[in-house]
Amino acid sequence: MKTASTLARIRFTQALKTAAAGIAALSLARMFRLPQPYWAAISAFVVMGTDISKTISDSRDRLIGTAVGAVLGAAFVMLWGSHLWSFGLATAVAVSLCAVLDLNRSYRLACVTVAIVMLIKNVDPPWQVAVYRFLEVGLGIVVALVVAALPPKLPA
Repeated sequence: MKTASTLARIRFTQALKTAAAGIAALSLARMFRLPQPYWAAISAFVVMGTDISKTISDSRDRLIGTAVGAVLGAAFVMLWGSHLWSFGLATAVAVSLCAVLDLNRSYRLACVTVAIVMLIKNVDPPWQVAVYRFLEVGLGIVVALVVAALPPKLPA
């Protein structure tokens, strides 16, 4: 059983690692001039776990869901526009595709990405919006994986 001081130290270390992942992801996304760099930081926060295996699992699910949603969102906007019915259909297809491919933990992120690509007004072409979203999310995930893999204890 862990003592209160051990738990406090673990939480403090996790807080520092989470903050570092957010800062690094945001900074890199800005450096690469991605249009909405905050998605990199948000993605890093979403997948950061207290152990590397959880972070890897969450990262895989988020990345797959983002890819599915980005492709479907862009395809539906290009084919049928951002109408309510096409948005609903794209969402249903995203959930169904994830179910058929046994990606049951990815469907929520696929739906979120469909919504971002289809509903946020943008001057860029839908495929460009989808690619940027995937790059922003992917960058945040890579940063979170690197930070999560760092030694759990701070140097003395």
